[in-house]
Amino acid sequence: MGLKSIATPLVCVLVFGVALSGCNRSLNSIAPSSSAPQRLPAAPVESVEAGQLPPPADQPMTTDQQAPMTPQVSQSGDQMASTETAPAPSGEPVSRESVSGAWIVGSDNPDCRMILAFTKWSGGYRAATKRCTSPEVSSVSVWDVQGQQVVLMDSSGNTIARLYNSGGERFDGTTNSGQPITFTR
Repeated sequence: MGLKSIATPLVCVLVFGVALSGCNRSLNSIAPSSSAPQRLPAAPVESVEAGQLPPPADQPMTTDQQAPMTPQVSQSGDQMASTETAPAPSGEPVSRESVSGAWIVGSDNPDCRMILAFTKWSGGYRAATKRCTSPEVSSVSVWDVQGQQVVLMDSSGNTIARLYNSGGERFDGTTNSGQPITFTR
């Protein structure tokens, strides 16, 4: 037997051994340490306080004003649309730059996303929806900022919804059908 005939199987066994050792997840299974890693202590939990919030600065609330505990229902069983007043804007300026980007549409299904691109489009800027179930929300393809509000439109330029900055990364408003719509990041 020649050296070549012995070297070939030996090289194959060595390559197979190295490849098999690469399948090992950690060195701990080969040489386990003397003690397991120590657990981290739990983070302290602050107590939560409950209490009455003060009325908004521009609208003092009297004691006889109370929000209804249950929604009003019409005779047909549909929820009555509340008076179509826009939510009070937060006073924070609304700019196209601050609004563009991806938003979670909380008033649709939990996976509904609205992408407001900073690309010029017919009558405003391009918008796209992802995994939204509401036909009204799904039809949005254009957006723009008009004053202190974000206006969502369909491809024909019809207004679908108007939203106002509620502070931080949140916008609230209503659709043309009177349904609430919420954007958060």
